[in-house]
Amino acid sequence: MGSKPTRVTHAEAHEEEAGRRLSRNQRAAEGIERGLKVSAAQLFVLSELAQVPDQSVKDLAAVTMTTHSTVSQVVSQLIAKGLVTRTVDASDGRRAVLRLTRQGVNLVKRAPRAIQEDLIEGFGTLRPSERRGLASGLEKWLTASGLGRVPSTMLFEKPRK
Repeated sequence: MGSKPTRVTHAEAHEEEAGRRLSRNQRAAEGIERGLKVSAAQLFVLSELAQVPDQSVKDLAAVTMTTHSTVSQVVSQLIAKGLVTRTVDASDGRRAVLRLTRQGVNLVKRAPRAIQEDLIEGFGTLRPSERRGLASGLEKWLTASGLGRVPSTMLFEKPRK
């Protein structure tokens, strides 16, 4: 006698599909990294600076929905690669602003749209209650997985070693 086929619940099917989508997005991010020599997180920051130049790290942290510290690390990497410059704001000498270099502009022109832009745009279409539920569920999942205290990075940015 053979065993009965197992039934996949509706929730399990959604979980499997979400896992497949995340995996595809991760592979796409890795492809960007190989092809352009920048991480998906770095491309996201470059794209934001291409759209609105002369932003501060604080400004970028707000639009990328991440921490000042995380954005600062990504920006430092982009400066080291010669893709971004940091200058003193002409209207407020206490503020530093970021701008793409010619090399940064050229990279953004040949790059695909940053995955994070699509995710943030999609997140913006959710009702506030759905956003809170998603955030709460992710926090619970990370905590249950033992990852609640792991420092966050920008999406698709590999942790620094």
